[in-house]
Amino acid sequence: MSVLDFTELHMETEFLWNEISIGDSVMLDADLYESNTFKLHKYQAYEVVAKLRAVAPEPSMLIVESDITGEFINLHPALLCSYQAPDTPVSHA
Repeated sequence: MSVLDFTELHMETEFLWNEISIGDSVMLDADLYESNTFKLHKYQAYEVVAKLRAVAPEPSMLIVESDITGEFINLHPALLCSYQAPDTPVSHA
């Protein structure tokens, strides 16, 4: 991957990260495994429960809860196939 490709990917994922809010639903293109353990299903909606902003070159991450393990999972925006805002806006306490 060239430096230009990496820069473009980083900019696109940062833009997507900024567009997605806590409370939005996100879906993955493929099942997610970490350390050979199944964590998230593809095409299943997961609610974004938190967002982590990183300093370049590290990617900013979305946090979702696994319906399989109950763990909170760091999710890179490039893994998403879609996202949707909830019908009723989320209120933060």
